Amino acid sequence: MIEIQVHPSDIRRKVRYYFLGRRGVLAAIGILSVILLFVVASMAVAPTVIRRVYKNNYLFAMREESAVQHERLRQHVDSMSLLEKSLDDQRLRVEKLLTIYNLSGQTLGQGGFSVSSAGEDSSKRSELSEASRRELQLKISLRRLLQQVDTLTRYEAANTELVRHTPSILPLPAEQFVLTSPFGTRVSPFTKTTDFHRGMDLAAPMGTSIFASADGVVTFAGRYPISQSINWWRFGNVVVVKHADRFITIYAHCDTVKVKEGQPVAQGEAIATVGSSGWSTNSHLHYEVRSDLQRPGLFDSIDPRIYILNYQWKNEESLLIKARASKDYKNFDPLPSAFFGRRRV
Repeated sequence: MIEIQVHPSDIRRKVRYYFLGRRGVLAAIGILSVILLFVVASMAVAPTVIRRVYKNNYLFAMREESAVQHERLRQHVDSMSLLEKSLDDQRLRVEKLLTIYNLSGQTLGQGGFSVSSAGEDSSKRSELSEASRRELQLKISLRRLLQQVDTLTRYEAANTELVRHTPSILPLPAEQFVLTSPFGTRVSPFTKTTDFHRGMDLAAPMGTSIFASADGVVTFAGRYPISQSINWWRFGNVVVVKHADRFITIYAHCDTVKVKEGQPVAQGEAIATVGSSGWSTNSHLHYEVRSDLQRPGLFDSIDPRIYILNYQWKNEESLLIKARASKDYKNFDPLPSAFFGRRRV
């Protein structure tokens, strides 16, 4: 038997006595053993439990951080896409200027922003590496663009008079025309045979103002005599402007003519109105740009869309490539001597 005495701190209280027999001692030992075993087991399992809890918390935090970083990456990629679009638009504008000034040999790179290596599978690259690649290409493209702009700035500073006399704007208000027949091979609406359209037709309401596309001097205004050329007589009322002896612009099928031969005009000045004179199926402007940059003195036809900077056409990239590559002049008839005015030698 085991006797247990409990003495209170207050001496006025009685001492308590507890007696445990053999069974009680065995039961107490059993209970203490279970408690001890539980404590030892808990201590053994505790590190694993703690690690698991820590790992779960860590993974949760990492997932949250990954989601935040992914959203930031998405925003960064969206910003890069907008910047790529802006840079590509500016690059096309600069490339057009280089072509207009016959400086296309100064171009420092064409195309979009792809720099993928041959055989590289972009689908296997991570979003992060793809974003890094695009960011690098943006820096390269921006550097090229700045170099091209520097070339243009130096050229324009040294050739201010020529720049003012270089066709570069729409001859009609941008919101009032529809391109019905572009520059190049087409089927004639009159003969139904294939011919080469040396300008572009812009359909517009009768009476719409026609503007000079650059500074120049009017060398012809009116209708060309049928006795001298039936082809040019078919164009109805025509205004011809010569620009610094390097460009000639032609505005045909006019309704009224507001200028006269020998009159100087400024870029953006109204020179006529849209009509349907001559051989015409509807009110429209036939607009041509002629240049002697390729063959001095001959004034070959050039796609007028290249010489319009205040309007963006579809597929301008292909227009630039075609304008630089085309050297076939067999379809370009010489201009009548009257279109050159008094200055022609």
